[in-house]
Amino acid sequence: MKGYVMSFSAILLLSSMLFFSMFYFDNVNSRNFSVKEIQKYSKLEFVKDDLGFDVNKILGTEISVNRNSNLEVVFREKIPAGFDKAQRMDKFKDFIETSYSSINNAVIELDFDSTQGIIPIVFSNGLNYEYEFDAEETSVFFHAGNKDTNLSSMDLNLTVQGSSVEVTETLDTSNPDLTVNFNYVDENILNEKHETLQINSGFDNVITARFSENPKDIIEIHIGTFSNKVNALRVLNKTSSQQEIDFSFKGEMNPLNADVSFKAFLDAELNYNQTDLNSNSLLELKGFEKN
Repeated sequence: MKGYVMSFSAILLLSSMLFFSMFYFDNVNSRNFSVKEIQKYSKLEFVKDDLGFDVNKILGTEISVNRNSNLEVVFREKIPAGFDKAQRMDKFKDFIETSYSSINNAVIELDFDSTQGIIPIVFSNGLNYEYEFDAEETSVFFHAGNKDTNLSSMDLNLTVQGSSVEVTETLDTSNPDLTVNFNYVDENILNEKHETLQINSGFDNVITARFSENPKDIIEIHIGTFSNKVNALRVLNKTSSQQEIDFSFKGEMNPLNADVSFKAFLDAELNYNQTDLNSNSLLELKGFEKN
């Protein structure tokens, strides 16, 4: 009987040790798996952040955001930019898909086509800011797709490296719902403008600066509703010699809920593939100023 008890005790002890060993082995494997998963996703986020900072600098569009009683979004730009944005983006895309992918041991692709002639920035609340270019004109376009941007006021400042012969305004001031603080300066002091305009955003309000007898040699500003856009802004540089415009625009809109994030993205998909991890998302711009 004593031998039986000792044998049973030994078997019980061995079973306990085996069970503990299996538990420890599974626990270690689980921990190792979790660490690898964390490392994998951390690397993905690092890649997104890294490229997000890079593309923000490459675009050359200054963006700042102020979220106080209202939402204020500011853009600063040269029109044209003074460099080839499409060429920069093509080089950036090539770098991502070759050298950068190789360094990170991943397949990373940027779904961006410079032949479309648009550098599109989209915001998490549906706003859009587009830099557009072709052989005849360069423009910037602020809108919200087919929705109202909800602009209540804007500061619009243009300083032009050229001498205009005429600046004209075709504005609808009936039932005004949009305040435009408009400042226009070029090398002809007689055409300088510093005005506060009260206009109806439901109409296409047009300001034109002409630079020669050629009717197409103009800078053209559209404010309001046009091209199926509501309460939008577009500034087109159609001048024959592409006089450079220092452009600054601040739009003030309804406030966002404090719990709602406000993000900016290049409207181009970033595809990331690496061993059991596939990610497809818009490339978020990082590093723009927030107050």
